[in-house]
Amino acid sequence: MKRVFTGALVMTATVGALLAGHVAPAQAQSANYGALALSRNGASSITANYASFAAAESAAMAGCRRSGGGPGCDVKISWRNGCGALAESNRSYSWASGPSLRSAKRGALNANRGAARIINWNCTSGYQL
Repeated sequence: MKRVFTGALVMTATVGALLAGHVAPAQAQSANYGALALSRNGASSITANYASFAAAESAAMAGCRRSGGGPGCDVKISWRNGCGALAESNRSYSWASGPSLRSAKRGALNANRGAARIINWNCTSGYQL
């Protein structure tokens, strides 16, 4: 009887350890979504830390409209776990996302044909650098 009880304890501990191993990484890798919306008149909004693409995009659209973009707002880019940046030059707007703020800014600047500058950016939690 003692051997059966000991075996049951070992089995319970093993199953518990396996389950704990699967739960921790899922929590550590939780997804945060962001989006960038821009209007034809230059109003913009960049959101971060939403539970889904749809929620991030909806919030970005609402922010763009509140900023004066009205019905001309459109989602330009959305991302998961990272950063987004918006650049402006005399001629155009450009945008990019990336795993870091540095890469998003670089992408937005490289996508612009003029002498651009970053005018808006945002990152999901843990992705500012």
